[in-house]
Amino acid sequence: MEGKSIFQLLGRFGDFAELAGIFLMLILAFSFQLLLHELPCPLCLLQRVGFLCVALGFLMNLRFGPRPSHYAIALLSALFTSFVALRQIALHVVPGTGSYGSAILGLHLYTWSYIICMVIIISTTIVLGMDRQYRLEENPVRPSWVVQFLFVVMTLLIISNFVSVLMECGFGACPDNPIQYYF
Repeated sequence: MEGKSIFQLLGRFGDFAELAGIFLMLILAFSFQLLLHELPCPLCLLQRVGFLCVALGFLMNLRFGPRPSHYAIALLSALFTSFVALRQIALHVVPGTGSYGSAILGLHLYTWSYIICMVIIISTTIVLGMDRQYRLEENPVRPSWVVQFLFVVMTLLIISNFVSVLMECGFGACPDNPIQYYF
């Protein structure tokens, strides 16, 4: 990391930290599905897609270097995901309407999804404003084994979620309240 400014290091650390949080959330949601047999609803599936798109923006920063366009992908995806999560919160906010899935620390995954998206939006906006991280480097960014491993994790998450959705919904529309796999 010779010759990198503190802003470049902070931006890179932010990308790693936010990526780790997203992967943790996706793995946790997938664990609920497989271990607790809580099938995701269509809004849950949209939130997973949104988080995968957020992760793509951060992975592109780690692979190709920080670019405002990569942060824009992450921000737009986090905004989309937060709207989907807010829609799901609104469905269950009225007393007596019940909730969907198990709670973690008193909050359901869709509420955590909204909170995490707000943290991503705020922290990414702060990191986006650090102009010095965009200075052209003399040496091109070479992906480390950690970044390549993160791409493998991302690919596995995409494939496993695709297979899961196919098993749950088949080739048609997903049920609003799934109770069993289609296949």
